[in-house]
Amino acid sequence: MPRLHSQALDHQPSDAPAPHRHPQGQLLWVSSGLLTVLTEDSRWTLPPGFLAWMPPQALHGAQYLTPTRGLNFYVDEAWATAGFPAQWKVLLTTPLLKALLQALHDEAHCRAHEAYQAVLADLVCQAPAQPLCIPMPADPRLRPLCEHLLAHPDDATDLDHWAQRLHMSRRTLSRRFQLETGMGFAQWRQQVRLTLALERLVAGAPVTTVALDMGYESPSAFITRFKQRMGLPPRAWLARASSGG
Repeated sequence: MPRLHSQALDHQPSDAPAPHRHPQGQLLWVSSGLLTVLTEDSRWTLPPGFLAWMPPQALHGAQYLTPTRGLNFYVDEAWATAGFPAQWKVLLTTPLLKALLQALHDEAHCRAHEAYQAVLADLVCQAPAQPLCIPMPADPRLRPLCEHLLAHPDDATDLDHWAQRLHMSRRTLSRRFQLETGMGFAQWRQQVRLTLALERLVAGAPVTTVALDMGYESPSAFITRFKQRMGLPPRAWLARASSGG
């Protein structure tokens, strides 16, 4: 098998398939649409203009939330292990990266193909990771809490009440949550709200509707929080993403 094999990505909305794994690494670039990638311990969102790297043997399944197009690359296991990140990663597709991906797909027999591949691996390693991941706990006591908040992001129940429901002390719940997800409870809930809001925005929902559905007091409060976390207001962020950076 060549070091890099590409194929066009063209999916209609679908449920998440059964989780699977393969020996190759995988690069998944979305040019339009939206999908989530579900792993053993996290939920990744991939809006238009973003690229996901999945290391070899990583268990995953993809759920297409809208009609989705892009490119899919399978990376030879040996090269993936030696030249790409060891962990999952989502990054914004810059114009250079977008041009490389398109060239690697369109010009499979180009003389410069090997040089393109080397630059691609370097860019994937060096590009900053984007905060589009929701880590999920393995602890069976915490999993229902997290699944509830994914289904009801506007639920503002505080940590004390969750501790009572789960028959745990506040301190134990707080420590366990941090250990399992790498985040404090409040930070994790904000990550859920912002990530789900992004998915709704990409699907075309109005900012006001999204803000209230996510539990924010007002659209302006949502826009402020979004800008603090993502660097731009929602619509500007989406425009930058869809243009490839």
